[in-house]
Order: sequence, then C-alpha cells, then structure tokens
Amino acid sequence: MTKEEILEQSRKENNDKDIFDFEVQKIAARTAFYSSFGLCALVSILSWIFAKRVSAQCWMIFFGMLTITFFVKYFKLKKLHELFVALGYLAIFCMLTLVFIMQLTGRL
Repeated sequence: MTKEEILEQSRKENNDKDIFDFEVQKIAARTAFYSSFGLCALVSILSWIFAKRVSAQCWMIFFGMLTITFFVKYFKLKKLHELFVALGYLAIFCMLTLVFIMQLTGRL
C-alpha cells in the first residue's frame, strides 16, 4: 500500500474526522473540568473566610455541569455506569438547588 492509500483508508475509517482534533478537545474538556472545580473551591474558601458560610450556587452549577456531561455520555455510549453516575450527580444538584433557594429566602 502506498502512503496515499493508507491515508485514504484512515480517512474512511474515521469519517474524515481529525484524531488530533479529538485529542485536543478531550484535553480542553479535562482542563475545563479541573479549572471549574478549582474555581468553585476558591470561591467557597473565600466565602468561608469573609462571610463564614459557603454559598451553594457555584457548586450547584458545577454539579449541574457534571450531570449533563454524564447524561450525554450515557446517551452516546449506552453504558449503565454513566447513567448511575449522572443520577448521583443529579441528586447532588437537586440538593444544592434546594439549599441555594433556602439561602435566597433567608431560611438557611
């Protein structure tokens, strides 16, 4: 096989999608996840230092993001594990949403 034939076969197998592009997207998603976790932790620490309480809204958004991520993974991969993780994150998201609403209304 010539170099051109190998490249053509590779393009057909990958549906003209660039493997390097997939890897960059994967690294970017992982970096965004860890960065958002770090930012939530920083906001929580600063909130605790200055207000003596931790606000639920940044964690609510973080777990909402994780919930959506794992639901998308479940629907694309059809792996039951992804569904269970998504449901766990959904439960945490709902709990944090309730805490956030209670904080807004002054009940907590």
